Amino acid sequence: MIAAPHPAGGSPGPRPAGWKLGVAFAIVYLGYGLNFLAVKVGVETLPAFLFAGTHILGAGILIAAWSQLTGRMRIPHAVTVRRAAIAAFFLFVGGVGLVTEGEKLGVPSGVAAIIKASVPLWVAVIESLRARGDRPNALMVCGLVLGAVGVAALVVPRLEGSGAGGLGTALLLLSALLFACGTVFVRHRPPSGSTAEGVWLMMVLGGGYLLLGGTLLGEWGAVEAADFGARTWAALGFLLFVHSLAAFSAMNWLLRHLSAAAVTTKFYVSPAIAVLAGWAVLGEPVGIATLASLALILCGVGAVLWGESRKQVAPALQADDQDELEV
Repeated sequence: MIAAPHPAGGSPGPRPAGWKLGVAFAIVYLGYGLNFLAVKVGVETLPAFLFAGTHILGAGILIAAWSQLTGRMRIPHAVTVRRAAIAAFFLFVGGVGLVTEGEKLGVPSGVAAIIKASVPLWVAVIESLRARGDRPNALMVCGLVLGAVGVAALVVPRLEGSGAGGLGTALLLLSALLFACGTVFVRHRPPSGSTAEGVWLMMVLGGGYLLLGGTLLGEWGAVEAADFGARTWAALGFLLFVHSLAAFSAMNWLLRHLSAAAVTTKFYVSPAIAVLAGWAVLGEPVGIATLASLALILCGVGAVLWGESRKQVAPALQADDQDELEV
């Protein structure tokens, strides 16, 4: 999901009524907190890449159709298509496809959410490695260390284990890294000046990549009509309409009215919701070690985001840096 920057000058718009803000935050928190649970339910019966490609492509088509109906559709330029194609690979094949495959291989949805919560840490590292990128300040370095310890404590025991669980954990780590690469790419090379155009084009391309990947992996042979039960349809519907569309719209709306710092609270709330949902609905175990890792990662993310907000950023770059990505 791509959230548009604030209006010109980087200042939020007029503050809406409190109940409207509450509803919007609830949609964002639940949309991004329950998506890991929905993925876990969906891959109980369906192959990972085909399941992921279906809801991503579907969301892209719906956004494109809305753009056409509202008269904002235009033929994308070659540069737009090229950038969208690159971003779509990192954000959707890496960010969505590998998460879905990791959960298919047995990684609990709550653990997947915690690993994915490390994305802002990876973004800070990648930005610091760019030739003209932002160097982390002391607060950000502390956050990176905390986050690294939390990630290591969570994943090292799983990577050392044998079987599909270790592979699934490795895929989730790679997913967080690739999604961070896509985030940095879109931040500095946005596909389009229009958020809607960039989003639908990346989703259509990303969904196409995933469906192609599923085809090459022979996943169609594992699909049967009996696989589409009520739970599967509910998971697919949630990911398509709530996660990809409603949360997308709510996030953009919040960023037009509130500061980016307020909206980025989703980085703290959503993983906690995911862990709780996995425990309550699927009976996933939540031990002290998992909760400690979650706390360390979220403290690290908080320190990184706080440190970044304290930097003196030129106004021209400030609006650009407020773009946030989520799938």
